[in-house]
Amino acid sequence: MDERPHTAGDEWSAHWLTVLAGLVGFSFYSMVTYSLGTFMAPLEKAFGWSRTEISLGLTIFGLSATFAGPPMGILLDRFGARKLALAGLILSGALFACFSLVTGSPLQWIGLWLAFSICSVMIKSTVWSAGASSVFTASRGMALAAVLSGSAVAQIFAPLVSNALIQTQGWRAAYVWIGLGWGGLAAVLVALFFYDAHALGQRVKTASGETLRLPGLSIPEACRSSKVIRIAVANLLMSFVGAGITVHLVPLITQTGLTTTQAVEIAATAGIAGIVGKFFSGFLLDRIQGSLVPFGSFAVGAAGYVLLLDLMHTRVELLLGTLCVGYASGAGLQVSTYLITRYAGLRNFGVVFGTIASSMMLGTSFGPLLAAGIHDATGSYAALLILAAPVMLLCALLFVGLGPYPIFTADRDAETFA
Repeated sequence: MDERPHTAGDEWSAHWLTVLAGLVGFSFYSMVTYSLGTFMAPLEKAFGWSRTEISLGLTIFGLSATFAGPPMGILLDRFGARKLALAGLILSGALFACFSLVTGSPLQWIGLWLAFSICSVMIKSTVWSAGASSVFTASRGMALAAVLSGSAVAQIFAPLVSNALIQTQGWRAAYVWIGLGWGGLAAVLVALFFYDAHALGQRVKTASGETLRLPGLSIPEACRSSKVIRIAVANLLMSFVGAGITVHLVPLITQTGLTTTQAVEIAATAGIAGIVGKFFSGFLLDRIQGSLVPFGSFAVGAAGYVLLLDLMHTRVELLLGTLCVGYASGAGLQVSTYLITRYAGLRNFGVVFGTIASSMMLGTSFGPLLAAGIHDATGSYAALLILAAPVMLLCALLFVGLGPYPIFTADRDAETFA
């Protein structure tokens, strides 16, 4: 019989530590994106690199996740989230610390990013989302909100922590402290507390002892689903414009005339807005269906990009724009992850959402590079912001009319959890 708790209270009582460990683990993965902006100036000064050359690291990071995402999803569905997450954190933390050894060689920079990126595929959002979704049903929206808030936590603390370490210890020591400290803490928490349904041996069993798969679409069915395709396209477009602006947010704000410290303080508020976006959308998703929640979650980002154009030349305008962008970033991933668990189910969640996440990493790969190229060519980020606003509005429209959630039934599966 299925012995998993069915009420929200029981689920949180049994698995809140899993959520906490997942939150910290995902924050380390997200930290890479949100900290690069603070490392740009020291790396430019140390080696004379352009922002385009520095941003190439995130392009490699994204491309590695793009191509490795689907195979990782297969391993995730087979072995579970716990094993992948623990190995990924240990390797990724050590390799991030190795960035302190950079000597100025572009080939060394590319090589380190390639090694780090391959290992970090094991700690991307798909892993943490699969782990939380497998042990939460009644409160899945809020559980995903909590786990995926790791990106917002990184958005708050990565610029502050990295900037403080760079100012006091130097950029080389900052890489070591973040890699071994932040990554090490996440690995310890996962080792102690992160147990998904696979690790717990939780699967539905029939009276004859057969094990049933988690319910959901087959892979061919998911590939043909217009709902899944629309969610995937919206996330690809969102990530393309969003990643470029997020990575360059600190220098973007600094360009308006504020100091780096002031820009970092404003950029950090995006993380707070991201947490609000995740939990507010998670609260709503657990209670209502319809297009309003996903549409609003993406549309607010379009307003944020307009505000970041700084047309009125005020700090309040920049702050509001940053809050809108942070809210959309937080709510967007939360909403999309939740909708995939409902419209595609959990049977092949690792492969389905892993593939979608891989497409999103294309945006993470080329978005920062595009932003850097626009800046280097024009001396401004204005063209990127003007492009981003209508793209985000289009993303919001793709969620209109998805319809009611399907009801899946479990399928017989001869395999059991190890």
